[in-house]
Amino acid sequence: MKLFALSAFSAGVAAHSWIACTDYLEKNGRYYDHDLCRAWPRDAHNYAAIGGTFGGDRGFDHKPNSGSSPCKSSRNNNNYQGEHHSTVYYQGQQVVLAHPMKNHGTGPCTNPYIPDFGNWIYATPQTEPGQADQVLSVFKQNEVADLGRSPTGNGVDTEAYPKIGYANAPAFCEDTDKSLGTYSFNIPVDYPAGSYTFSWVWAFNGPTDYYSTCFEVEIVNDKAARDAIVLGRGQSITTAICDATGTSTGEAGSTVGCDGAETTQPPTTTPGTGTGGNGGHSGAGTGDAEIRTNQMTGNIILQPAASGITRREIHVVFFGECSDDAVPNFWYADMTGTTSGDGSLLRKRRSDGTGLNEQHFVLVQTAAEDIQRAKIGFHWGFSNDGCELLEMSSVVHVTDS
Repeated sequence: MKLFALSAFSAGVAAHSWIACTDYLEKNGRYYDHDLCRAWPRDAHNYAAIGGTFGGDRGFDHKPNSGSSPCKSSRNNNNYQGEHHSTVYYQGQQVVLAHPMKNHGTGPCTNPYIPDFGNWIYATPQTEPGQADQVLSVFKQNEVADLGRSPTGNGVDTEAYPKIGYANAPAFCEDTDKSLGTYSFNIPVDYPAGSYTFSWVWAFNGPTDYYSTCFEVEIVNDKAARDAIVLGRGQSITTAICDATGTSTGEAGSTVGCDGAETTQPPTTTPGTGTGGNGGHSGAGTGDAEIRTNQMTGNIILQPAASGITRREIHVVFFGECSDDAVPNFWYADMTGTTSGDGSLLRKRRSDGTGLNEQHFVLVQTAAEDIQRAKIGFHWGFSNDGCELLEMSSVVHVTDS
């Protein structure tokens, strides 16, 4: 009787999904933020408007077989338009992909038997516009990453995150259709530089029940080369994912590119008339200069927890312009949301320039090993021209229970 009920449930669920963002700036995130997407799949401008409803059904899903192309549309000169940019990765980069869950996760709001038969990234050399893409069986000859299978079945802790495979979606039960799911993987450090078409492939109800999304990728030698391309097309965020915890493949997250300052567009200056190096400012001359931070990586050292503590809530607070521009990642704690200074819930990861005086990133530790570790790892990136973090220092508040 249980098997019959499960089959009936699976047949009644719309079975489809797609990759929405091919270079997302938060690992294991809870809510999707359009501002954290740096690159998109092929023809995303036709199906996923920037700022529109994440996961809205507009026909972006594609169901191939081994003898057909995993790409929904063919290569042409109009695959990427407006702010929907193609993807640039550098050798050794840690990558995060974002997708809508579309009701296909395990959890207390569904059941532990929702299947996941595998998730992969494959690649072929990029074809010219107008040329046909390779079929899936050819793509599968060049596996870039095996993203794992989410655990399913009796006894599985469906609320344990992060997890490998499709169902890595901490807020799944808040919106089973449009909640955020993410994968993470590393581009091999020796992956040949060049132009490729990548294909994400997910097997849902069985080993060959495929769904897929294609996206064009330029692999470059290092982060500086990647940043030059990103800045050259008018984008301002060059943040790297610097969370070394496990990826969807099971290996540690790469921190290649995390050991130097962010690349920013050099300002246009004119020679100053004074004796100091303050050229480009009106009345240039000697005087104080700004120190603006674009990237910072390190640890938040917490006081050791008292015996019997089972939960720590940590608020990391940014102020002023740093509040508007912060793009943080944390590990050894789960981020449950953000709030403003008056306690109002902020769903988005950043305030989009609304002039908040402060923004709290709310973290929670419940695992005993995290509480005993007494620290939280972080990587903070700041968009636009960075912020004066030395003038508007962040603070951390801790509440134990």
